Amino acid sequence: MTTTTPTPLDERLAYSRSQFENWEVLKDVIDQLIDLILNHRQSGHPGGSRSKVHALVTTVLSGAMRWDIRHPEKRFADRFVLVAGHTAPVVYTTLCALGDCMRTMYERTGDAKYRIDPERIVLWEDLLMFRRNGGLAGHAEMEGKTLFFKFNTGPSGHGSPAAAGEALALQRAGASDVKVFAFEGEGGHTAGASHETKNTAWGLKLSNLVYVLDWNDFGIDDHPASMIVPGGPDDWFKPYGWRVAGAEQGSEWGPVTDAILSITHGDNPDHLPGVAWVKTRKGRGYHKFDYKSHGAPHKRNSEEFWACRKDFQDIYGVEWDSFGQGDPGDAKELARQMTANLKVALDVLRASPACEAIANRLAELGDSVPDPAPGFRLDTSKNPFQDPELYDAAGYPADLWAKPGDKQPNRAGLSAWGAWANTWAKEKYGRPVFLVCSADLADSTNISGFGKGYGDFPGWGKYIPGQNPEGALIPQEITEFTNSGLSVGAASVNLSENPLEEFDGFYTGCSTYGSFSYLKYGPMRLFAQVAQDSDIKVGKVLWVAGHSGPETADDSRTHFGIFAPGVTQLFPEGHCVDVHPWEYNEVLAVIPAALAHPTAHIVALHLTRPPVEIPDREALGIPSALEAARGAYVFRDYRSDQPKRGCIFLQGTSTTANVVKILPELDKQGLNVKIVAAISPQLFRLQDEAYRDRIITPADRMDSTYISNRSRRVTSDWALNPVADAYAMTSDFDDRWRTGGNIDEVIEEAHLSPDWLLKGIERFVSQREQRLGYLRELLDAAGRNG
Repeated sequence: MTTTTPTPLDERLAYSRSQFENWEVLKDVIDQLIDLILNHRQSGHPGGSRSKVHALVTTVLSGAMRWDIRHPEKRFADRFVLVAGHTAPVVYTTLCALGDCMRTMYERTGDAKYRIDPERIVLWEDLLMFRRNGGLAGHAEMEGKTLFFKFNTGPSGHGSPAAAGEALALQRAGASDVKVFAFEGEGGHTAGASHETKNTAWGLKLSNLVYVLDWNDFGIDDHPASMIVPGGPDDWFKPYGWRVAGAEQGSEWGPVTDAILSITHGDNPDHLPGVAWVKTRKGRGYHKFDYKSHGAPHKRNSEEFWACRKDFQDIYGVEWDSFGQGDPGDAKELARQMTANLKVALDVLRASPACEAIANRLAELGDSVPDPAPGFRLDTSKNPFQDPELYDAAGYPADLWAKPGDKQPNRAGLSAWGAWANTWAKEKYGRPVFLVCSADLADSTNISGFGKGYGDFPGWGKYIPGQNPEGALIPQEITEFTNSGLSVGAASVNLSENPLEEFDGFYTGCSTYGSFSYLKYGPMRLFAQVAQDSDIKVGKVLWVAGHSGPETADDSRTHFGIFAPGVTQLFPEGHCVDVHPWEYNEVLAVIPAALAHPTAHIVALHLTRPPVEIPDREALGIPSALEAARGAYVFRDYRSDQPKRGCIFLQGTSTTANVVKILPELDKQGLNVKIVAAISPQLFRLQDEAYRDRIITPADRMDSTYISNRSRRVTSDWALNPVADAYAMTSDFDDRWRTGGNIDEVIEEAHLSPDWLLKGIERFVSQREQRLGYLRELLDAAGRNG
């Protein structure tokens, strides 16, 4: 007689079926916790939270997800991204119930396997602070007690590409056995990011990406999703090449478990991403359904609220505190009721055999997280991101730098630095430091250099699953938003042995036209929040605004990055380093300086398309390109034998190249202006006070204007006095969109050609007394007000 060895799928299915009775108790308690916290706060999303309980409990307890409630920072635990971030209540309350089981069993037995870190898990005490300042956030955030989340989510579809990025980083590191779970609903799934992510995940063979889709047909507004979107989950995923399994009875344990486990542990010979969908009723058990249950809980202590409590009371025979009473209208009394009733609900779980069974399962799952993961191929005993050689531009090889007289676009500097950095990392650490992608513009924006080699190393090449799994250049199409999310998601995966202390994994980069930078902003904004607050350290992202400014010329105004690149400045100070090197060699200097910034996790690198002549800096009296790393330097100082006529801040490629052409004319005409190269306000602020005051004196601030290939509005960091804008020389000098033509024609139209710049400087100098007089009038007026 032959015996068949159970497969991992068989084992998990058998275990789950033995636990349905326990999970039913857990589910009922979670339902009550959801209702209680929303009743207390009178804010939040009950409907989608209620409908997802079966799917979430199955995911975290069936063995589909390998994780450790005691250590959410474990580097090889499966990741959880709540794409439907508004349903954070179901996660908070589930974690609370699970954590309470662990705490209860630890109190009963003293067994260390049940010990949890109260700073790393949601407990019932924390539910009192739901949606309150300093408490549990209204949408999913990866920090403190909610490190179970592995990205900040909630905005429509933003979590999808981030989840794919996390799956990519794990797969590229050889840890493809580590899964990423993305929980979503069909309403959020209509966002364009979902379409882009599905294509990306299929193309990259992200077999470790698992969607769990709650199909309940309603969102916020009063129409069903099926009125807008045809078909169902099979139609939404199978045409994209995904594996699909579904549960028509999405609020029953058997079908839900079968669907989720078949995706996570079923056969997958083609290494495809998968989705398990569950068909549910939004607002299940809440006495308010569909769109009405989305974002408005029952009125506090209303009849409907107590009706939900009676359902639970009839099953478990509990007595609710203040049952049937109305809103007490007193915060302290309300908090007392909330506390008492949270204990009523949790006491049911504590008294049930489910408590011990669940705690044992959680400990077992936690112990099952491997370290290292099978196949993991990064040596994390040494960290390239802490190696000063990576950031020491002065020590880079001599042949990396362009020579005076060469004609090179500054974007070529990105290619050269990328090839050198990933080659350096190969030779010293056996791995790349950067994974990068582009919107079908990898060569055009020169970010493809990260896949190329330097010296004898041929380069990492393109990442192709099954053919070149060691590649560093991720092939992508025109998935602008998803490329951004892919990058920040991958940079959020910390594979360090000490993830709470240092980051190790991959830095990432993505590129597109500067004019399309706004398509990158959403994921970058969320990543900056993660970087600020998460206890798990995250990496850095290079955001390349390539082909920026009017230098895109022939492409015409639809592609001019004059205003749009300003989105890279829409961050709190010190979160994103905005850098504007004007020529090739400055690129080599500013990238490492920006990456070394102590607080910023995003580097926005603005580059242009046309080649410019590399200046002979020594002959022209211009400081070394290495000075660009300091954020600003004196490009041309005042002549000591002439009266000082004002300071001009200079930014941009064609603008700077054209100023170089008129330097002799400035001397000839006695236009004694100081010119400061304005590279990066963030890098400049890092310099010591003595340097900052030497480069830009108090007199310079008041007696200044600026030149930029961008617009006045987005050059505001260098508009240091009330009249600077009136004399600025920028692409929007006449408040109109530019047209098109060749580079010379467009620069002429923008009034940034050498002749126009000379005229602008002449005007600035000739009206100096008028400018300063106006400033004096302002000060005098302010004095009279005193």
